[in-house]
Amino acid sequence: MTEELSEGEFLRAYDPNQFARPCLAADAIVFHFADGQINILLIQRRNHPFRGHWVFPGGFVEVYEEPVEAARRELREETGLALDDLFELGAFGRPDRDPRYHVVSVAFIGIAAAGKQDLQPDDDAQNAAWYRVSKAPPLGFDHEDILDAALTRLRREMVRPSFALRFLGRSFTGADIIALYQQVFGRKLDAQRFLRRLSSVCTVKPTLTAPVRMSRQKMRRFEAHLGQWWLV
Repeated sequence: MTEELSEGEFLRAYDPNQFARPCLAADAIVFHFADGQINILLIQRRNHPFRGHWVFPGGFVEVYEEPVEAARRELREETGLALDDLFELGAFGRPDRDPRYHVVSVAFIGIAAAGKQDLQPDDDAQNAAWYRVSKAPPLGFDHEDILDAALTRLRREMVRPSFALRFLGRSFTGADIIALYQQVFGRKLDAQRFLRRLSSVCTVKPTLTAPVRMSRQKMRRFEAHLGQWWLV
């Protein structure tokens, strides 16, 4: 009986294949802000299932590999994009989400830096491309559900100005950051009202055309006391 075994003896005798269990995968949902638009990174699958369909970069987690490392590896192998800063969105495990088997995927969100991001599709990807979120093609697996969840999380994170800065380059104008928020929230904002409220984290009064100068100290104080977001 297991009660009579030491832990070492129990582990040496343990057979991990005696129980059926789901496979584990990891996917990377990467956003990029360019030309006033929010884009997502998609690959076109080379193999079955969903061959020819567009999906998020991802694949199976290898033995003794952390899911976030698998997401980074698959992203690099399938698109050529190296992105270290990924944060977990959640696990998606509906039993019929993959026609091969019960596959649970841990999804991670990443933000690609401002500027041109060249892609080099390889491995399981026959193509890789940036798509506007509003014009994304039909996605394979349950990736449309994952995209909806990622957008909801993105809107929640954007209450912090410091998070919004991940999308923007070293120099950006008031018009740029307003366009970013309008894209993420999917609605038009009152530009002057936005700039007045943005001024609480700036060193000089922001305008539509001048470079915005934010103060990290002011942002820390502002975000420490956030209640209802100032976009409301």
